[in-house]
Amino acid sequence: MKYIALLSFAILLSVAPRAFAAEKSEPGLIGEYFDIGSSLEDFPTIPADKKPVVKRVDKTIDFESTQEGFHGTQLVDFFYIRWNGSISVPKDGSYTFTLESDDGSRLFIDGRQIIDHNGLHAMEEKSGDVELKAGEHVIKVEYFENDVDAGCKLSWRTPGGTKEIVPASVLSHPAPAPDPPSQAGLRGEYFDLGDSVEDFPTIPADKSPTIKRVDKAINFRSTENTFPGTKLQSHFAIRWTGRIKIPADGKYTFYLESDDGSRLFIDGKQVFENGGLHEMQENSGDVELKAGDHDLKVDYYENENDGGAGCVLSWKSAGLDKEVVPATAFSH
Repeated sequence: MKYIALLSFAILLSVAPRAFAAEKSEPGLIGEYFDIGSSLEDFPTIPADKKPVVKRVDKTIDFESTQEGFHGTQLVDFFYIRWNGSISVPKDGSYTFTLESDDGSRLFIDGRQIIDHNGLHAMEEKSGDVELKAGEHVIKVEYFENDVDAGCKLSWRTPGGTKEIVPASVLSHPAPAPDPPSQAGLRGEYFDLGDSVEDFPTIPADKSPTIKRVDKAINFRSTENTFPGTKLQSHFAIRWTGRIKIPADGKYTFYLESDDGSRLFIDGKQVFENGGLHEMQENSGDVELKAGDHDLKVDYYENENDGGAGCVLSWKSAGLDKEVVPATAFSH
């Protein structure tokens, strides 16, 4: 019995890693499509901060030549594509890879360049041979198009096999990491402005907040002392961002009571503002919302704390009496 138990445990251990590994990858290659915007005669250098105009999973690299928008995109001329992922090699041996493209293309396996098919040309092929061990290998294909016709195909010939498009069944990419779980409250960024403020200030993108914290709710009653939990008293601004969960479809009335100015945005649209220099006073706005999560931002600024500083966000709907928006409705 001990032998059988140990044998069963050994089999479980040998199978489990492969099962777990399969859960960590998905079929196809990640294709990043870049609009270069000007003439190309060679592979472009893509700045690290440049975002692709299209990012998608391509099951295979099998794109016929076309003068229309490149398959499923609006890219016609002056573009570049980078495909990344893994290729599963069925057995040890010599493999012949072929790139057919208009214009340039190249292939890398495990960081080693196998094919360099550079230059401006019509659809034509270039091949390269490589010895590979059975198993997973890192693959990258680059392709660029100058103008007129555009197409790119990746084929292989396995040991003892015939030439074919590299099939989707052997191409994969890492599964994206799951989104981190949402946390309760809003992200509050507190800025010491250092000078008089009479309207909503423009905060430079590179200006770091004096304080960055999570506030469970926007429920700060007027105070002539420093703003709760901070050393800020005059000439400061706060930006709260996150998500608000709407319990049911319908019209919602939001209220901001503040000293001095405040304003509310939902899903990027300003709902209302309570601007200017004033003591604690309230303004409101109505908005139709669907049940579920919505983006929320509240801006607030305080000039001189000679009579108080505070900000309170409340809401009301057909199913809700007016109340301060509770912490349970917020996430970030």
